[in-house]
Amino acid sequence: MVQQKIINVRSPLRVDFVGMTDYVPACKAFGGSIVNATINKYIYATLAPRYDRRVVLNAPDQGNKRVEIEDLAALDGGGELGLVQEIISRFELDRGLELTTYSEMPAGAGLGSSSTIATCVIAALDALTGSRMTAHEMAELARDCETEALGVTYGWQDQYSPVTGGGVKFMRYWPENLGWHIEVNRITLSPAYMAELERCMVVCYSGISRPAKVILDAVAEGVETGRPETVEALQSMSRLAAEVRSKLQSGAIHDLGLLLSEVWEYHKRLHPEVTNDRIEDLYRLALREGASGGRVCGAGGGGAMVFIALPNREYALRNALREADARVFDCSIDQQGLLIW
Repeated sequence: MVQQKIINVRSPLRVDFVGMTDYVPACKAFGGSIVNATINKYIYATLAPRYDRRVVLNAPDQGNKRVEIEDLAALDGGGELGLVQEIISRFELDRGLELTTYSEMPAGAGLGSSSTIATCVIAALDALTGSRMTAHEMAELARDCETEALGVTYGWQDQYSPVTGGGVKFMRYWPENLGWHIEVNRITLSPAYMAELERCMVVCYSGISRPAKVILDAVAEGVETGRPETVEALQSMSRLAAEVRSKLQSGAIHDLGLLLSEVWEYHKRLHPEVTNDRIEDLYRLALREGASGGRVCGAGGGGAMVFIALPNREYALRNALREADARVFDCSIDQQGLLIW
C-alpha cells in the first residue's frame, strides 16, 4: 500500500500593539493602520488524506471535539466546526480527509486564533491539492469563508498576519478612493533591539474570555452611523500606529509603553465592555510594578494583555501579575510565520 502524505502546518498567533483599526468598512472609507508581532504561540493543523470520502475533524482543545461527516458532499458551513467545513468545501477533493487543529493559547485570548485556524486549514489544503495559492489569496479566502460560515467578518489583520511571514509588522489598508488595498511592511529590528523588545514585552492572560462580538458589533454600528466617538477613536489609533512603527525602527523600545497606553485610552472609547474591573485592576498593578504602559489585545473585554516593562523591571512585573492570578506567558517574536511540512 502506498503511504499517504501527512501535511502539518504551524501558524503563529499575534500580539497587536495597535489593533481594532482593521474593520473593513472603516478602512475603505478612511483607511486603517495596525502594528502587530507574531509570537511563538501557535495554531497547529495536521491533515491526513483518507481512502474514502469521509471527513473527520478533531479539535482536542475544544473538549476533544470530534465531528464526522459521511461524505464530502455533506459538508456544512453552518454545522459543528462550521468554518473548517466551509473551507474544505471550497477545494476540489476526490476523497476524504482527517484534520486535527488546536491552539496553544486559551480560547478568547484576543490573539487572532479563529482566523489563524482558518489560514492553517487553507494552507494544508493548498499543499494537499497543489493549488499554489498566494498569501493574498489565502488571506482573502479565509475572510470569505468566515463571512459565509460565521455570518460576519470584521477585519483583515488576523488573516494576513500569519501568511505574510513572521516578525513585527506595520500593516495598512488604503482608503478605497486611493485605489490601494492592503500594504504589509515588516519592521526590521537589529538583533539588539529585538532582544530588548522580547525582554521587556510581558504578555499575560486576564482569565476572562472576551465578549468580542458585542464590542465589534458596536464598532460596526458606530462606523455605519458615523458616530464621532467611534470614527475619531479608530482614526487616532491608526495615527498612533505610525508612531509605534517609528519608535520600533529607532530602537526606542521602552517608549512603546506610553504609546500603547494612549492606544488603550482610545480603544476604551469604542464600547463600555472593552474594559472591566479585572482588567483595570491588572492594568493599575502593572503600572505600579514596573510597566511603562500597555493595553488589552484584540477586541477587549478580557483575553490577553500586553505590557512594556521599564528597564530591569520585567522580572518584578511578571511576578506581580502571577501573584494576581494572571497567567503570564514567556513570549518571543516568531520570525518564520506560517510553516508547512
